[in-house]
Amino acid sequence: MFRLVRFAVIAALISFLFVSNCNAQQTLGSINGTVTDSSGAALGKVSVKIKNAATNLEVNAETKDDGSYQVSALPIGKYAVTFSHDGFNQLVNSEILVQGGLTTTVNGALAVGTVSSTVTVTGTPLLNSTDTTIGYTLGTQLIENTPLGTGSFTQLALLSPGVNADFLTGSGTNAGLGNQNIFANGQRDTSNSFIINGVQANNLFNGKSSSGVGDNRAVLNTGENFSSVGGEVQTSTSVYSAIGQALPTPPAETLDEIRVNTAMSDASEGGYSGAHITTLTKSGSNDCHGSAYEYFQTSG
Repeated sequence: MFRLVRFAVIAALISFLFVSNCNAQQTLGSINGTVTDSSGAALGKVSVKIKNAATNLEVNAETKDDGSYQVSALPIGKYAVTFSHDGFNQLVNSEILVQGGLTTTVNGALAVGTVSSTVTVTGTPLLNSTDTTIGYTLGTQLIENTPLGTGSFTQLALLSPGVNADFLTGSGTNAGLGNQNIFANGQRDTSNSFIINGVQANNLFNGKSSSGVGDNRAVLNTGENFSSVGGEVQTSTSVYSAIGQALPTPPAETLDEIRVNTAMSDASEGGYSGAHITTLTKSGSNDCHGSAYEYFQTSG
């Protein structure tokens, strides 16, 4: 008995570590880059300060001898990246966007001067020069400004290259109350993966975005039908009429970011040949804020 308990504890710890690792890959981002002087020579020992504009989270690093640096496990959001080195002007990149599961590259070229002199760059790097994943990331502004005929985030996935979906038929689209079935690069609508805040949220039974039952996003209990045949009790309820026949669909107003990868995904998104859709909900900040909204829609 003691051996069984010990084995169960070890297995649980391994599972926890594995899940934690997967979550970090999906909900956190990274910043890397190279710092040089005005002649293009690499600068080592440069102080790198990365500060979140909304939460004041601050992470410090230092460039290596080849001028490179990398900071991982950063919550998504907007950051200011500051490079400082004795004998050079301070360089501040104030509009750096970190997205879930991606690495933002921020390079710096320091001019000879004093640390008291600061050069501020307000541009945001748009080119992903770290990995080869083909996909599209939607931020808060785009999510809030895009009209959704169904109220479901699945409609936003159509903005990514290579993705299409069934036509809208009303609020009960595809028997999923707004959830559209998604097809990526000619793959089946059961070949997609859905991750919400680092947790896989695929429909357990048919793998589709919709629930498969008219006008319901989720099916919790459809009842059991029993009959007696030859002295044996049988049920006519199928596996599709069971708990778990659902895809969690948080309101678009609660989403901070949606990432749709359609090709060249890394090993963390293996196992599915279609689109890999990751949604991240909003988190708090140092500013007092809130919102209120009303959503009403009929099935007509």
